[in-house]
Amino acid sequence: MSIVRKALLGATASAALLAGLAAPAAAESRAPEAPSGEGWVLVTKSGDFTAQGSWSRSTSYGSSAGTISTTAASGWVKDTAADGYCAQVVIEWWGTNGKYDADYSGQACPQGDVDNFSKAPGDSSHWTATSYAVWMRRV
Repeated sequence: MSIVRKALLGATASAALLAGLAAPAAAESRAPEAPSGEGWVLVTKSGDFTAQGSWSRSTSYGSSAGTISTTAASGWVKDTAADGYCAQVVIEWWGTNGKYDADYSGQACPQGDVDNFSKAPGDSSHWTATSYAVWMRRV
């Protein structure tokens, strides 16, 4: 990359930061992306926790409902199709300084089975999340 191009890019980035247009580099700037594989549905997501969130979602293979806050999530997932697959909820948590955790509910199957779950960000030591994404998938 030429020196002129580097200088131009640096000036553009500086101007965007001064104007408040650049996204923060913290965990809040990470948009949830569907994990690899088929059957993933984004149920809910948040960039900040101004209030406790809740979700309710149905698909062709399952349904789920629950609540989530900065420190915990609880809910249920149900298999609604006699297709040989299970339904499962996956919660992704992001925190400060690059913290990340993914929690999986149990698999609800066969058709009609319900799995209840309670999760918190962090494994052995729990922390307060700054954002989250809740997914439902067919497994």
